[in-house]
Amino acid sequence: MEKVSVIVPVYNGEKCIKRCADSILNQDYPELELILVDDGSRDRSWEILQAVAAADTRVKAIHQENGGVSSARNRALAEASGTYVQFADVDDWLPMDATKLLVREMEAQSAQLTVGDFYRVVEGNVSEKGSIEKSGTLSLQQYADEMMHAPADLYYGVLWNKLYRRDIIERYDVRMDENISYSEDMIFNLEYLLHVETVAILKAPVYYYQYTRGSLVDQSLNLSSTIKMKKNVIGYYNEFFRKTFDAPAYQERLPVIYGYLLAFSHDSLALPFSPGTRKLNEGEALSALSGERGTGFPMRSAILQARMLGRYMETLGRKHGMDEARIKLLYCMEKGKVPCSVERLCLLTGMGKPAVIAGLARLLADGLVRRESPLGGKERFSFQAPEFTEDLQQLDRDLDAVCFADFTEEEIRRYRDMEKRISSSILQRLQAETANRS
Repeated sequence: MEKVSVIVPVYNGEKCIKRCADSILNQDYPELELILVDDGSRDRSWEILQAVAAADTRVKAIHQENGGVSSARNRALAEASGTYVQFADVDDWLPMDATKLLVREMEAQSAQLTVGDFYRVVEGNVSEKGSIEKSGTLSLQQYADEMMHAPADLYYGVLWNKLYRRDIIERYDVRMDENISYSEDMIFNLEYLLHVETVAILKAPVYYYQYTRGSLVDQSLNLSSTIKMKKNVIGYYNEFFRKTFDAPAYQERLPVIYGYLLAFSHDSLALPFSPGTRKLNEGEALSALSGERGTGFPMRSAILQARMLGRYMETLGRKHGMDEARIKLLYCMEKGKVPCSVERLCLLTGMGKPAVIAGLARLLADGLVRRESPLGGKERFSFQAPEFTEDLQQLDRDLDAVCFADFTEEEIRRYRDMEKRISSSILQRLQAETANRS
C-alpha cells in the first residue's frame, strides 16, 4: 500500500481543525501522513495542531510565520514523503473512503492524476458536483477539451478533489506561486497537467467543500477581483493549451480558450429544494445506534453492516451510472453463483417484487443478466457481467477491512464459523415453521 501525504494549511482554524483532521486520520486508507502547517495563526490553532500530532504518529505539525496559503502548502510539499499527494482546507472535510478511492483509481488506470466529484455544502444544504459525466481514463488532450466546456468550475481549478503523484511534483518542481493570491490552485494544476499523459476520472465524491459566509475568500470575491484574477490566470491558461495541442488544433480552439474570461462556475451552489440537494444532517439517525456496546440489540450489527455495504454499493453505482437497486441485484447474483428466481432476489436484496422486476428489466436490456426459463420450471436470472466481477468482490473486501480491523486471523476464522452456525440454526427454525404452515 503506497503512502499518501495529505496537506492542510491552517490559519485561524481552531473551530474546525479537529473535524478536518479526524476525517483524514479515520480514512479507510490508513497508510498516510497528515501534514498540518500553521501559517502564523492568531488563535489556538497551533496549540490544537500540537495536540493532534501528539495523539497520532502519522501527523506532522509545522509552525511558520504568516506567509499565505501558498507558502504553507509549499512548506508541506518540502516535508512530504508519500508516493501521492492530496490537499485539503481546514474548514472542509473528507468522506471516509476518499483517499482509498482516489488511489485505487489512479493505480487501476495507471494515470498521473485522479479527479473526483465533491459535495458542495452551503448553510446546511449539500449537493453533489462533478463536471465530467463518466468514469474512466482520459488523455491529456481529452481532459483539456472537457475543461474548455466549463473552465471556471471548481472541479477543474481546485486542489482538493484530486490526487497527484509526488515524483512528478518533485521532478518538475511544480509549486504554488507565492506571489499571487488568486487562482493559485488553478495555476498549480495547469503546470502539473503539462507533465501528465492520462487522467483518471472518479465518479464518487471525495470532499465536502463548505461555504463560509463572511470568510476572507467570501469577502474578497467581488466583480473587480474576479476580473483581475482571470486576467492573471489567462496567460497560464492559454500557454497550457498551446503546449497541449499542435498548432492547428490550438488555433481552432483559441476562441473557446479566451472564453474563460467570461465563464462562470456551474458547481459553486447548493440551493435548497433543488434536485440533488439534501440536508447535511440526514445521517444523524445513526447516532441512535452508537450507545453502549453491551446493550441487547441483536439487529444493531446487521443494520450497521447493511448500512456500510450500502455505502460502498452507492459508490460503485456512481462509477457505472447505476442506481443502488441494480447494483444490489448484480451483487446477490454474483455472490450466489446460481440462477435466482424473482422471489429469491426479493429475499436476498430486501427489495419488493416491483422493484426487483424493474431492476431486472433494465439489467436484461443492458445484457448484464440472462433469463433462463426451464421447461415446466420457474423463470430464473443469472449473472452475465464479468466486467463487474472484480468491483463486486471488492465490496466484500472493503466491508471486511472495516468489520475486522484489528482482528487476528484466528478471531476472523472463529467468527466466520459462529456466523455459519447461527445462520444455520435460524434457517432451520424458519424452514420448520414454514413447513408447519403448509
